[in-house]
Amino acid sequence: MIRSLFKRFHRDEGGNVSIEMCIWLPLIITTLGATFSLFEAFRQQSLNVKAAYTISDALSRQTDPIDDAYLDGMHDVLQFLTDSDGHYGLRVTVVRYDATSNAYDVAWSEARGDWSGLNSEMLVDVVGNLPQLLDNERVILVETETEHNPTIDVPYLSPETFYNFVFTRPRFAPQLLWQG
Repeated sequence: MIRSLFKRFHRDEGGNVSIEMCIWLPLIITTLGATFSLFEAFRQQSLNVKAAYTISDALSRQTDPIDDAYLDGMHDVLQFLTDSDGHYGLRVTVVRYDATSNAYDVAWSEARGDWSGLNSEMLVDVVGNLPQLLDNERVILVETETEHNPTIDVPYLSPETFYNFVFTRPRFAPQLLWQG
């Protein structure tokens, strides 16, 4: 009798769709949520890179000295272009190369957000990322930082800080000056 009940239960296919839905639906929803969160993180990273290049390009076209108000405006541009919920950071540094001493020097550096200005001692850490320059040539170094918080809480996807390092040569003037 028990054996026949098990055989009948084993052959019965009624209700399989409901059971399969209960098993697979949470997995499908989790996978869709994770995919959306990863896409959003890559989109935010792309926006941060584009914002860094936009700010760097705008600074490279300046012929007049820039001041605090201009840099505050660039920080606002970073916030507008990235549209992130987290904190923002912007650091602009003009680096000069001296061929006689074979060294890079900081002409000036200003920062907004949680950063401080870059000095010559801190420049040693980023010299390997700078291009080869001619004697007394200058380059504008723009560093941006944006915090990204995932929209959906997915395991192994935590808040991330996106950092970008962009350098540009001045276009219409030999150097970018700071009026401070």
